This record gives sequence, structure tokens and C-alpha cells, in this order.
Amino acid sequence: MLVSMKEILDDARARGYGVGFFNTFNPEMILGVMDAAEEMKAPVIIGTAEVLLACCDMELSLAQLLCAARRSPVPVAVHLDHGFTPQTVHKAVEAGFTSVMLDCSEAPYEKNVELLSELTRAAHKKGVSVEGELGHVVFDTKEDTGSAYTQPEQAADFVKRTGVDALAVAIGTAHGPYKEKPVLDLGRLREIRAQVPVSLVLHGGSGLSDQDFRNCVRDGIQKINIYTDISYAATGAAHDFVEHKGRKIEDVSLAMRAAVREATRTKLQLFGCAGKA
Repeated sequence: MLVSMKEILDDARARGYGVGFFNTFNPEMILGVMDAAEEMKAPVIIGTAEVLLACCDMELSLAQLLCAARRSPVPVAVHLDHGFTPQTVHKAVEAGFTSVMLDCSEAPYEKNVELLSELTRAAHKKGVSVEGELGHVVFDTKEDTGSAYTQPEQAADFVKRTGVDALAVAIGTAHGPYKEKPVLDLGRLREIRAQVPVSLVLHGGSGLSDQDFRNCVRDGIQKINIYTDISYAATGAAHDFVEHKGRKIEDVSLAMRAAVREATRTKLQLFGCAGKA
């Protein structure tokens, strides 16, 4: 069933569990994630990101995502992750995503507040949830200027002034595969949780340890973003199938879907959302 991100995350905060957001821009990934969520009776958030629109455009991505959400017996939100321009994110609001993220984390603080406030006012009129980011979770690109940790007092001010429904925080994670073991600042997370009244989001989830995930949910995270782990599961399955079993695309597709399902099941169990739908 299609619901808002805020509805899903409010329940997660009230009952003390985490919810997975999975970037899923093709049928194998969408179906694999939904297979796992429905099997485990877990609420889930699926979606795409601006950088993935080159793989599958917004209109086609959204059609697939909405179809999967509406026919599912579990609560599903459909999210645009990491929109980098207001134009893209406002387009997503009008198109029918149930939540959007505008990433202004590298902009000056007051500009971040200004752009998120404007987006939130427009999105809330449409019943669309909004996620912002304060601090900066580094991307694995030459252009990225580097991570910046979220400051608890500033986070409280940001949420109050922008009206966002969820806040992505920087506590030591990074997007993409980790080159070295991440060290999370859980004390900082607890301080942010104590001062911020909305749901908190962890970006850069792929590659963390099982205990890292458990600790983050325990200390106040509601939404955990996953892409690299299910991406690698899908491509690994495709490679192994072609290497050892054959090249028929329909068979490769099924192998990819099954691999994504298993990778997703593992995450849902760790986040504590199994049986919460």
C-alpha cells in the first residue's frame, strides 16, 4: 500500500525500529526488495536518485515504483533521493513521489535553510514528505569537498526553521564502498536525537557492520539508506550466472532479483522492521 514516508518513519520512531530505503531503479531491484519486504511483513521505502535518472528517467522509474507500492500488502513509500537541484525535486513532487530529498549539504547554512524551507512549504501542500541533510556525507567522487559532521544545536535550528519531516545526519558514514573501516560518532548521534524532534536518516549504510546498524537504530536512526550492497548483489549474481549457467536474459533477471531479495532480507532483519507492517 502506498503511504507517506512520514507515516512510516513516525511509526518506526514510536516503536523503536529502523526502516530501509533502497535505491531501486530497475525491475530486478524493485521486485527483489519488495519480495523481501512482503515476505518479512516489513514497511519499506523504495525509490531512485537524481544520479540514477540517466539509467532510467523519472517518469518511467516512478511508474514502476508506484505500481510495486500500490499492489503491495505492506506500507511502501516512494522516495526521490539526493535531488541536487530544486528544479528536479519540485518536478518529483508534482510527478507523484510520496517523499523527496533536496541535498544542499554543501551549500552555506542559510542557503540550505532557505531552499529546504521553500521546498517543504510546496511539498506539504501536496502531502509529500521532505528530507533534508545537515552536515555532509561524503561521496566517492573527485568533486566532493569532503565530509562535515552534523552539529546538534544547528540541527535543532535547521529542523525548526525548515519544517522538514526527516533529517539526514553526518556521523562518520560515506556513500559507496568503504576504503577503510568507518568509525561512527554515536555520542554525536545521541546528542542530535535528544535535540531534534523529527526522524533521523543514515546515509552511506552499505558496508557498515551488523553491530553498527543495531547501534544506530538503538541511538535514534529511523531511516537507513542502502544502494551499494544490493547493487553489488545484483551484478554479482548476473556475472556468476553468465559465467556458469547461461546467457538468457530472463534467467539472469531472475537470478538478480533473488540476490537482491536475499541482501534486502538481511538488512530488514538487522533494522528490526520485520513483522512491523
